[in-house]
Amino acid sequence: MPETAAAHPVVGAFGSIKAPTTVPVPFSRAAQRHTEPIFDVTQQMGAAAVRLTPQAVPAYGYLRGIWIEITATGGSGTAAVTALEDAPFSVIQEISLSDANGAPIVGPLSGYDLYLLQKWGGYFPGSPDPKQSLAYSAVATGADATGDFNALLHLPVEINGRDGLGSLPNTNAASTFTLRIAMAPSSRVYGTAPTNLPTVRFRCHMDAWTQPAAIDVRGNRQRTSPPAVGTTSFWSKAVISVPPGRQTIRLPRVGNRIRGIVFCARAQEDGTRATGDGLVPDSVALYWDGVLLTSYSKALWREKMRARTDFVNALESARGQDKGIYVADYRTEFEESYDGWLATSQATRLELEGVWGGPVSLTVLTNDVRVSGEGW
Repeated sequence: MPETAAAHPVVGAFGSIKAPTTVPVPFSRAAQRHTEPIFDVTQQMGAAAVRLTPQAVPAYGYLRGIWIEITATGGSGTAAVTALEDAPFSVIQEISLSDANGAPIVGPLSGYDLYLLQKWGGYFPGSPDPKQSLAYSAVATGADATGDFNALLHLPVEINGRDGLGSLPNTNAASTFTLRIAMAPSSRVYGTAPTNLPTVRFRCHMDAWTQPAAIDVRGNRQRTSPPAVGTTSFWSKAVISVPPGRQTIRLPRVGNRIRGIVFCARAQEDGTRATGDGLVPDSVALYWDGVLLTSYSKALWREKMRARTDFVNALESARGQDKGIYVADYRTEFEESYDGWLATSQATRLELEGVWGGPVSLTVLTNDVRVSGEGW
């Protein structure tokens, strides 16, 4: 077993021995992972959106993220049920996590946006496709189908589970994070809905780190907070109307270090990603203050995305990529590295250039990191 905080003699001038020094036990070894429920709410789906009661995240240690388990049951009837392309994740019309002052950390986003964060955000090893989850089942469609479904989504706070970077202090019960969820109307989930709509259960669990003691049971010093404590990872959303033809689109979220950007193209004609994918430029360039960062074809862009995640199956299937979705990723090839993040200021011009085949609503999901402390 490797040493954690053993004393090491230091050789001084002329071979003299100085007093031993100790290396504190790293935070991720000193702390333990913790999970607990936040709330459990069941709501009848209907023709209108329903805002669930805002929920205070329980005060505990350092917040890592929130899991949202969605179960729709009880649908019935004789209709030939069909599902829209973003279903079942689109059952969440809006979700956000804000700090004690009401400032958003994640969101507001849609449930499909959250699906993209989980799939492309680089938080889990392997192929982190929510459609591969054992808790997932697609919308039941066809004649006399129920329209029932299940999904499990993750709202990220922590950047790196190896060392806890980005997990946020959450020890003040009088000053808590707030989770807000609005359930979408049935028209956001179904093309043709079941005669009797299902009820939807939302169960949310908090992931956290425990608060380590300064000294462990063996007398070793321990780090009691994650590295660069206070470093905050934000996910924000902007929707840009893009006309056809050659366009230079200035991306609005700059000022921090950018860890990744997810682009979602929807055709303005019918609002779908399926049509929007065909309107994305065949050759796309991304500029950073006039410096060309990337310029490649759609096929090469998808291949680079595949190499990062191993999503090799057909578009829209489990472990496959998604129509209309393209990702700019500034992590290293095999693990999180903070060196690769894209540094920006409020004056940075981050621009996407290409020839669009028709009018598109371009959703831009940006993961930017406000770094705390020196040397990061």
